[in-house]
Parts: sequence; structure tokens; C-alpha cells
Amino acid sequence: MVNKNLRCSVSTIQVNNDNEVKEPSADFETALSATGFGAFNIFLMLALIPVGWANAFDMTSSAFILASAECELELTFIRKGLLCSAVYIGMMFTPLFWGFVSDRLPKRTLMLFGLLIDALCNILCSVIESYYIFIILKFITGTIVSGPFTLLTPYLSEFQPNKYRAKLMTWSGLLYNAGFIIPAILAFNVTPLQWTFILFDREFTAWRLYYFACCIPSILGFLVLSFLPETPKMLMENGYLPRAYDLLRRIYIINNRLPIDTYPIKSLQQPSKKLNEITEESKLKKIRDTWDNIKELFKPPYLGHFLIINLLQFGSMLSFNTLRLWVPHMFIIINNFDYSLWDPARGNPTICEYLIPGVIPPGLANETFYANHTCIRWYINPSVYINSSIIAASAVGFSFLAGLFYTTRLRKKTVLIISYLIAIFSSFGTNWAQLVPLMLTLSASIVVTGRITANIVIAANADVIPIPLRTTAVSFITNTGNLASIIGNLVFPALLEFECLSAFMGIGVMLIPCVFMSLFTLRSEGKKITITPP
Repeated sequence: MVNKNLRCSVSTIQVNNDNEVKEPSADFETALSATGFGAFNIFLMLALIPVGWANAFDMTSSAFILASAECELELTFIRKGLLCSAVYIGMMFTPLFWGFVSDRLPKRTLMLFGLLIDALCNILCSVIESYYIFIILKFITGTIVSGPFTLLTPYLSEFQPNKYRAKLMTWSGLLYNAGFIIPAILAFNVTPLQWTFILFDREFTAWRLYYFACCIPSILGFLVLSFLPETPKMLMENGYLPRAYDLLRRIYIINNRLPIDTYPIKSLQQPSKKLNEITEESKLKKIRDTWDNIKELFKPPYLGHFLIINLLQFGSMLSFNTLRLWVPHMFIIINNFDYSLWDPARGNPTICEYLIPGVIPPGLANETFYANHTCIRWYINPSVYINSSIIAASAVGFSFLAGLFYTTRLRKKTVLIISYLIAIFSSFGTNWAQLVPLMLTLSASIVVTGRITANIVIAANADVIPIPLRTTAVSFITNTGNLASIIGNLVFPALLEFECLSAFMGIGVMLIPCVFMSLFTLRSEGKKITITPP
């Protein structure tokens, strides 16, 4: 009788011990939240700065060689416009390709590939002599910007606990956007240098050294990223649960400085679908879903809001990316103006009179001719690039501060309308301003307000477009902005050469409808929809 009770007692104890040891597995968000927030998260954000800056360099560097490379690349105004547009052409035509590739390959692998190709393209740009090859290389860098570089934000966010994710991504955006300031500072230090050297039977001038220096962020980003891990979410989706678990525990140790066995999560839950299980059927379904989302966006009740948002983005990016890339070159030309050829009785020159291509400062003309234009060896005034860096810093800083202010729909609409009005008056005023500092201030205001309105438009999309359609809408709006940047950088220099007055007025005219359309956006809540699977 005693032995029977003892056996039953022992059996009961063993069952209880098993229940105490067995613990439910945690999903990705739960396991990541358990790592806390600390030194690892901050270090990762700072370590990825070169990757973010490589993106900014690709979209900006061409603006600072237009004057220096004019003779070597035989740059007319039209050719300069195509050179500035090449990156955006690449950005516009390849997102669909990268969208499918990014579903198959880990984010870190794609970014490493992109950084390597980007560095190679910048190195080749510093040595080639053909304008057309230069355009092709800039097109390739544009495809990298629209592909691997867009994975930077998702890669960083997949290491951040949900509680801190939004705030850290806001500050990381400010940090990475600071990269738009650096190309101007680099140009200030390099492009004015009056020296050349011969290497492998090729003559290298200052602008080529500048372009070579532009590959530094890509090289540094490649080296840093080589030592960083793949995201725990990506490891889990690929089925590498032990590696993901080990990584999460290491993050926990760095953030909390506690023993590894104190990490509260004991096992990870296998995701419902592995990344390597993506089938041809699922890829076709993604195409169908994207197409269905686009059709849904062009139907009531979203059609009106969606069209307005795209038109607002078109105007914002046209003014922002056109003036941002052309202000440095325009003021290089203005600084080379020969006042001995000007009649003081006419007052000070207007900006169009400064930019007349036929007025060539004595002693600066080169004997090279092409396409009935004269190649000019411009004197590079370093102060122009200091002004460009101030404009870039103002655009980044004011757009960030404005983002902290427009927390309600009314504030968004107010800032949107005021910014467009400032840009319109600045566009018209630039034509008639007769003081160079005033011209620079008005041009800068167009750039700054263009950046602010573009950010508000993306934020407005989240207010009026429901979540199931939001990703497709953002992709469409981004391509609309790229198209505007291409058109602006092609049409603006053409107008400067053939009808200068209409170049600046054209920007103002384009923005007038944006003011009226701003009154009709953000009026009502986006309605929720349910998309049934086919």
C-alpha cells in the first residue's frame, strides 16, 4: 500500500517538473523586445551612417562637377541636365526588379552587393573620358539607390524593439539625410584645386579626384556591413532559429550587461513561412495584388485623394531636385560674370543676364568648340559650395523641425499651403532680383520648401490611404517624384539656354495648382477596406 502511494507520488512529481521546464516559444517581436534598448541599437545606427551617406552622394555629386568637367566631358546645358537626371532615371525604372529580388535574398547581402557596385561605378566615373559611359554609370548607381539602398531602413528597424522603433527611425533619418550636406563640403575642399597629375597615361584633374572621393562612403559602408550580422527576423524566416536565438542573446548582453542565461526567452517560434519557400505562384500573386491595389487606388473613394497627392509630389520634387542640383552651377557662372562687359546704366544684372551663355569672361575661354558652343574653364569660387552646404543643411534641418510640428491634419495643411506660397513667390522673385545674395536666398527657399512639402505629402498619404493600399501608394508616389526630378532637370537647363525667364517662372507656375489642390487634401479619413484574396 505504501509502495503504491509512493509510486503514484513520484509519478505526479515528475509530471509537474516537466510542465515547469516546458515554456512556450516566443515570436520575433517578443524575443526582440526582451533584448531591450541600449548600446547595440545606438552603435548599429551610427555604424550604418556610411551606407546612408552613399545614397545621398549618388543623388547629389553630379551637381558639383558641372562646371569643373565642362570641357573634359563636353557639357552643354542640355547634357548637364541629362547628367543630373541619369540617377533618377535609374531610380524610376528598376524598383519592380529589386522588389522581387529583395524577397529572395537577405537584406544585408543585397546591401553589400549594392555598395560594391556603387563604389566601382564611382571609381570608373573618375577615370572615364566618355560622356555617354558616364551617363550609363550614373544610371547604374540610380538602380542601386532604388534597390539595395532602400533596404537600409528595414534592416535597421528589424533590430529595434517595437517600443523604440519609430523614435529611433526618426533620428536615424535625420542622421542619414545629413549626407546631402557632405558632397558640398567635399567639393569646397577639392574642386577648386588648380593641379593635375598623370597616372597610367591619364590626366587627373580636381573634379576626378572629387568623384573618386565620393566612393569613400560606399567602401566604408561595405567594410562596416561586412562585420554586422543579418537581422534576426531574416534568420528566422530562413529557418536559422539557433543563429537567430544566439544573435538575440548577444544583443541582450550588450544592451543590459547581464549574464547570458538571464535572457528571458528560452526558444523561438518558427515563422509560418520561410523566406526560401517563396514559390513562383506566390510571386505571381504579389504581381496580381500590386496590380489590384493600383486599380483600387484609381477608383472612388481614393481616386481624388490619390491623384491630388501625386500631383503635389510632382510639384514638390520638381522644384526641390531641380534647384538643389542647379544652384551650385548657376552661382559658379554668376561668380564668373565679367562686369566690364555690363553697362552700369542698366542697373544690376538679373539672374538671367548673369546666366547668358554667350557672355564669356575674358581670359577664361578655352579654344575647344563643340556643338556650336564654347567650352569655358570656369573659375571655381569655393564660397559657392559653402552656400550649397548651408542650403542643404537648411533643407534637412527645417524639414525635420517641420515634421515635429505638423502632428495634426490642420497643421499639415497649413504648412503645406504656406510652403507652396513661399516657393511660388521665390520663383517669380528670383527673375527680378538684382542682388546676388537675394537671388541665393530666394533659390534656397525653393529648395527648403520643396523638401518640406515632399515630406508632408508622404505623411498625408498615410492619412487618406488605408493600410492595405499604403505600400503600393508610397511606391507609386515615389516614382511620380522621380519622374518630376527627371523632367525638371531636363527642361530647366533647356529653358535656361533658350528662354531663361521662363525657367524660374515655370517652376512658380507649376506650383500654383499645388496651392489650390492642398485645400482639397486631408479633408476626410481614409476609409478602411477589406481586400479578399483571389
